[in-house]
Amino acid sequence: MTQHFHPYAEMTFQEFVLFFKTHSTQLEENTNIYLISEANIPEIHWNETEILMRSFFQIFTYSDLDHLDNHYSSYLDTWVQSQLPIINMASLQWLQIILEKALLTLLIQLKHQRMLDPLMFLLSVFSYLMHSFHKWADTESVNQGTEENDELKNLRLLDQLNQLLVRSSGASDLAFILKKCEKFFNYKRCVFYAYVPWSNQFYGVIGEELPKIQSMKGQLTEQNLIFNSKRPIYLKNPKPYLRDEHIQLFQLSSIIFVPIAHEQQLYGWVTFDQMGDYEG
Repeated sequence: MTQHFHPYAEMTFQEFVLFFKTHSTQLEENTNIYLISEANIPEIHWNETEILMRSFFQIFTYSDLDHLDNHYSSYLDTWVQSQLPIINMASLQWLQIILEKALLTLLIQLKHQRMLDPLMFLLSVFSYLMHSFHKWADTESVNQGTEENDELKNLRLLDQLNQLLVRSSGASDLAFILKKCEKFFNYKRCVFYAYVPWSNQFYGVIGEELPKIQSMKGQLTEQNLIFNSKRPIYLKNPKPYLRDEHIQLFQLSSIIFVPIAHEQQLYGWVTFDQMGDYEG
């Protein structure tokens, strides 16, 4: 007897996000159950997987459906960059296994008529995540491998920055330091945003067009994935992560966030951008 293949309808990113948002509570409960009951995960990877799971949920739970790109690549690339300090192949594979189990269980619970659609989309997401992880991990390796070739240039820039800091008299010269950083590192705008840990708030302090900078203030939420990074992070397209009004206000095309921290305490961020000129 011939069995007929039932083709699945390829979901769009928007459709998957809507599905994820609609069933996020039940899906999260399922992932917690499978994560706790999975006896084969080593403790170190269990902790990593739990952190990655919480962060991964944010991509879909807090995404604005009205401003989503047609493809998830920029979202996933930025997520991988923000998780580089803890992400590895083992934890990424465990994340996939747990999420696939949780999603399949949810679809059975819902008696979903097109079970293949979200499952196949999730597989595509993890296929891209593997690609993105290798790309950024390889980038770090290449950067380490070419460090010796770039040593003189890097040392010269660091020496200039060190001399600048030695000559400066603390916070009162911060504006001067930022202007010099623009020149040293070939950017058109450098801005400092301060962070207040006890209130979990940020506010713009110093930078070009000061009234605009000082208008930037607010509360950090779980939506702000880029602010979770302990390393500098480059946003080739800031649209998914910054509000449209902020992008338009500063004419942003791309931006670099550099966290300023000392002894595990975050004090704020320095950002570099080209004031609207695209940086590939």
